[in-house]
Amino acid sequence: MIWWPRFAPLHVGGGGVELARRIKEHRERLGMSQSDLAKAVFVTRQTISNWETARTYPDVQSLVLLSGLFGVSVDALVREDTQEMRDALAAASRRLNRLGLVMVSFGVACVVWVALGLVFDLDLVPIAVPAAILFIPAAAAAFLADITRHDNQLFAYQAVDALLAGEDPDVGHRYNQRVGEHWVARRVVQTILAVLIGLCCGWGAASIVMLLLGK
Repeated sequence: MIWWPRFAPLHVGGGGVELARRIKEHRERLGMSQSDLAKAVFVTRQTISNWETARTYPDVQSLVLLSGLFGVSVDALVREDTQEMRDALAAASRRLNRLGLVMVSFGVACVVWVALGLVFDLDLVPIAVPAAILFIPAAAAAFLADITRHDNQLFAYQAVDALLAGEDPDVGHRYNQRVGEHWVARRVVQTILAVLIGLCCGWGAASIVMLLLGK
């Protein structure tokens, strides 16, 4: 049975309860409906509803618009939620570390198996099948890591945290937009390159071992 670590789910959605309450309070104080507020900050009414029920978290641009409309600072809006945001970011970092360990472990095992298969002059099938079985968890871990890195809610948290720290909040957003283009094609190319690199590494390692053994 292949070992696979258990990952606690990232409860990214549903955060920002205090912000949700403040948005609703300020909206009602101004006598605005959700539709009115949506038009004022250039989003849909459903988005406002999601914010007020803490289903999703506003991005930095929306927070800036909300703070200007409500007459309060961004810090005042999100102050009570900053620790929750940082906890979510820390959980994502731990998840990425575990996924990275899985990728490296199974990737190295795949290369070592290919090398051993070549050293002992095994047929293609006995080499390829176990190598494929070892490669699948590594590829799955890479896919899950990619999903975690590009979670929109986490990007919102990162941007808000950067804004409060006086850093550029748009860096992560621009990166997310850039890597999001042609996502499937990029992953296919990366997978093919990973397979080729793994085979080359295995072949190279096997050649070195065979040379050392005098074969």
